[in-house]
Amino acid sequence: MRALYVVEQGAILRRSGELLLVERDGETLARVPLLRLQLVLLFGNVHVTTPTLATLLERGIELVLLTADGEYRGRLVGPETGSAELRVRQLEASRDEGFALELARRFVRGKLRNQGVLLLRSLDEHPDVRSAVDVLRDALLRAGRAGGLGGLLASEGYGSGAYFTALARLLPSSLGFSGRQRRPPPDPVNALLSLGYTLLAQRAVSALRAVGLDPTVGFLHQFRPGRPSLALDLIEEFRPAVDALALRLLRGGELTLEHFAPPDPERGVRLTPEGLRRFLAAWEHWWDQQLLVAGTRRPAREFLFEQARRLARILRAPAEPYLTVPLEAWWADQPASTSDLV
Repeated sequence: MRALYVVEQGAILRRSGELLLVERDGETLARVPLLRLQLVLLFGNVHVTTPTLATLLERGIELVLLTADGEYRGRLVGPETGSAELRVRQLEASRDEGFALELARRFVRGKLRNQGVLLLRSLDEHPDVRSAVDVLRDALLRAGRAGGLGGLLASEGYGSGAYFTALARLLPSSLGFSGRQRRPPPDPVNALLSLGYTLLAQRAVSALRAVGLDPTVGFLHQFRPGRPSLALDLIEEFRPAVDALALRLLRGGELTLEHFAPPDPERGVRLTPEGLRRFLAAWEHWWDQQLLVAGTRRPAREFLFEQARRLARILRAPAEPYLTVPLEAWWADQPASTSDLV
């Protein structure tokens, strides 16, 4: 998916022929071809002309509105795509306890396995994370045996708790990260993870709508007003890829403490405008990486769409299995042993 991020406060987004222009104070800051653009994300005080809104709607380019520091506000979309029959089948499948549990199990196991892969890559430098890898292996087994959604969620929580505790050992103590905390994020690591997960979920919503699925009807994540439950299901296996990007940026010095604003009592820690620009540039580069999965090499961002298409096929023909994307593909040139993961 090709995405445009507009973070310049006071900017105006307008159409000129087959281009989208980002302007401020009479100066053109960017020219982006409309061709293949699928998602536009506006951060904070950014204006859009009415003809530009009409163009985005006509071409099926979704517009996502976020606060200046990346909290989701809402989205503008065109007419629904796909058939109502598929959405009916999705709703029926979500109420089929056996089918829903098996699909939810795939989401959880994909996430737990990819969390284990990330930790295994750090074993040589941090042998103390071995215990967390053992917990994740056990969590994978528990998830495979879980007889209901409650047991599956317990397995996920058990494994992820150990994973985030181990993740803290891979980062400088000066970052103040001790585990996953949200609303508000209390440290730079949680701030990056929250922003990354938000961006990933918005891409998942677009991918699901593109294949004709309802992003709000999930299998692992249950119904809740305003929650894109199926999008959250879809991104479970990709969350460790966001974690890996955050690790690279913070350990490599591409983002430092100076790129985060002082904590706010209500909003927590947030990226500065410069930090946000750096993160978004790294984010796009990360998801443009060429991954080799099952003999197919494509940019990483396309596999989110592939998983949405896979879900649609499974709902039409339930015999097809849901296969997850292995995190090893992000480091195809630097293999790590995953033989002790289930």
